[in-house]
Amino acid sequence: MGQLRLAVVQLAALLGAGVALLVTVFTYRLSRRGQVTDRFIKALERLGSEELYVRLGGVLALEQIMQDAPDQAPHAAAVLEAFVCERAPRRRGGASLPGSPPPLPEHPATDIQLALSALTRPKNRRHSTATILLDGLHLAGAGANFSDLTHMQLSRADLTRAQFTWSDLTDVRFFDADLTDALLNGARLNGARLNGANLTGAQLGGADLRGAIGLSVEQVVSARPTLSTKLPPEVAADPAVVRRLLEEGAGP
Repeated sequence: MGQLRLAVVQLAALLGAGVALLVTVFTYRLSRRGQVTDRFIKALERLGSEELYVRLGGVLALEQIMQDAPDQAPHAAAVLEAFVCERAPRRRGGASLPGSPPPLPEHPATDIQLALSALTRPKNRRHSTATILLDGLHLAGAGANFSDLTHMQLSRADLTRAQFTWSDLTDVRFFDADLTDALLNGARLNGARLNGANLTGAQLGGADLRGAIGLSVEQVVSARPTLSTKLPPEVAADPAVVRRLLEEGAGP
């Protein structure tokens, strides 16, 4: 009888400890979620500031949330995407005429560039794989070296002089995008849609375009490929492409 009473007491103590542990874990999760929500709200307030340094703080705060709270990363990424779409100018077509709006910037504003970096940083993309929609934006001179832009949509975007060196551009939509003088050295473009894209002067040294979709001979010839550029067999075998590769290999 004594042993039974002792077993009952021990079981009750064990159940009590288990309940206490569950309550502690639940309380901790509620507290942590509340802290993340508070940080999120403060970051949103900063993004709407007129002061550049305050907006930069908002971008950095959202990126930190993406890393600290992976379950909230898709929401933080969605806000950063909206921030870029709201603040970046739209691409214009044609030459500037007298009385037309002032020229578009040669590089993204500091806060826009920081948001782009946060959206495409590989360790952040591991927590948020949603498609990022930046179609039609003026992002000339954007820096995205060693970045992960997989599945991003950049159709009709102005990406002149943009830097994508050693970046993952798998399945990126570049329909009718302007990639004039862009740096694509070492970039991976498997499944990238290049239909209608302007690659004039784009540097393709070491780039892997074997799985690119819509890549034409004319695009390669207008670009700056090298002997290390990986091209689809039918494009690489074209006489015009062979001549272009030899020209680039010969140097100035």
